[in-house]
Amino acid sequence: MLKSLWVENYALIRKIEIQFDSGFHVITGETGAGKSILVGALSLLLGQRADFSMVSDAQKKCIVEGVFDVSDLDLSNFFDQNDIDNDPSLIIRREINPQGKSRAFINDTPVSLNLLKELSSKLFDIHSQHENLLIAQKDFQLNLIDQFAQNQELKSQYKNKFLQYKKLHSELNQLQESEAKTIADRDYFGFLFNELSEAQLQEEELPKIEEELKSIQNIENIKQQLLKTDSILSTSEFNVLEMTKEVRTSLQEISDYYAPARDLHTRIHSVIIEIDDLAKEVAQLEDNLNFDPEKVAILTERLNVLNHLCTKHRVGSDKELIEIKNQIDEKLQQLSSSTDRLEACSEELEKCKKELSKIADKLSQSRIKVMNTVCDKISIAANDLGMPEAKFEFNHTLLSEFSSNGIDSVELMFSANKGIALRPLEKIASGGELSRIMLAVKSIISERTLIPIIIFDEIDTGVSGDIASKVAVIMKKMANNMQVIAITHLPQIAAKAKTHYWVYKKKTDDITESDIKILNGEERVVEIAKMISNDTVTEVSMMAAKELLS
Repeated sequence: MLKSLWVENYALIRKIEIQFDSGFHVITGETGAGKSILVGALSLLLGQRADFSMVSDAQKKCIVEGVFDVSDLDLSNFFDQNDIDNDPSLIIRREINPQGKSRAFINDTPVSLNLLKELSSKLFDIHSQHENLLIAQKDFQLNLIDQFAQNQELKSQYKNKFLQYKKLHSELNQLQESEAKTIADRDYFGFLFNELSEAQLQEEELPKIEEELKSIQNIENIKQQLLKTDSILSTSEFNVLEMTKEVRTSLQEISDYYAPARDLHTRIHSVIIEIDDLAKEVAQLEDNLNFDPEKVAILTERLNVLNHLCTKHRVGSDKELIEIKNQIDEKLQQLSSSTDRLEACSEELEKCKKELSKIADKLSQSRIKVMNTVCDKISIAANDLGMPEAKFEFNHTLLSEFSSNGIDSVELMFSANKGIALRPLEKIASGGELSRIMLAVKSIISERTLIPIIIFDEIDTGVSGDIASKVAVIMKKMANNMQVIAITHLPQIAAKAKTHYWVYKKKTDDITESDIKILNGEERVVEIAKMISNDTVTEVSMMAAKELLS
């Protein structure tokens, strides 16, 4: 329930505070007094975009604040999920600063407009004349059926599953579109990987082969230098080994009586052992060194393979080739993973489709079950609004594909007079009929809706006489289940309200502004009398006003 509304610096309103109670309230006043301005202010609390041109004093902040009693609503999950203080007395505030920037608050916590809309949609609904056209829209009609069938939880399940289905469907399409390229890439990189794998790459193999081939290419010079080295060391007439042995002998002869010679003798002995070892190794190398044409061919072929791969992959070493091979292997794993994901996605989509189909079927059956009842309810309410022969029927078809609202397509068929064939509502109903049908729909929704407040903004335009009285009765009946606030020009409606507010203009400091007051008993009689007689209070209109209020 809306407990109070504070509006400051908005259009013609300088400052207004309105207190509300439960039940049926009306707001009246002359044209241009500011009644619709209040609706505009309330729309800000619904999360509508702020219009800076509506700020009357551009140097001051504009504020619209509503206090709601939400003790009967279960909003704990909303407050917990959004880290907002949970209080039975809920405060929603919109501010527009002099720079034109708008801010929204819930219980003094700054929030986004989307979050504000989410909460406000649970609290109240503003119904204006242009919304009468909604009744002719198929989505609105389907939503009407869902509200009557209390399908909120089922619709939520469907929408969540439908979003998952759409996401998987989109992903599968993308994967399928890229699959041809994936196959081509997998073949290409697979060929490169196999080629590198068959090469059996080893780090530092390339420089070793190059060095070995260089040795073979210079084998004659190597043999000559090894023979020469061997000769110098041990085989020539004056070789190093023999001369070193003579040095050792000389030192040995004097070592008994010359101490430094003993150390030199030991050292030269070690040199002799080393020279002898060197000579044997050189001789062995020279003896084993033979030209092997077959080995040259093998090494040359191997070198060509490695050089070809280095050139192909634009690198200079076998180490880099190994790195490229590992990179290609990773790429192949990714491509394989992509294919695996395609298969997995296809399976997930099929599973999701089956689950979605079950929910859609359940939702469809729930809708079909109440369609006739909804039509009967609308007919009864329309009869109360002066349409005794009105007949309604839903034309229902099943869609071949899932939609955001399920697999159902509905179209409300209507006939205003007996014996006239049912036709689509949007093609046959007049503006006045649409207005009354929409009110009939709102009245039956009020019996089941969880929204505690509805605001009617001059939806009674073009209605008069007996129909106006019937509209008033419907609104008062709705107020048994929810708080109803109606802005009206009709005395019949104003007379049925529990509380009557009057909006008027006044001039202060050469400024015209709007104000509002609650009318007492006598003031209310006068105001309704004015409504009856076009602002002229007569004895007849006063009597008629008192009769309406009785």
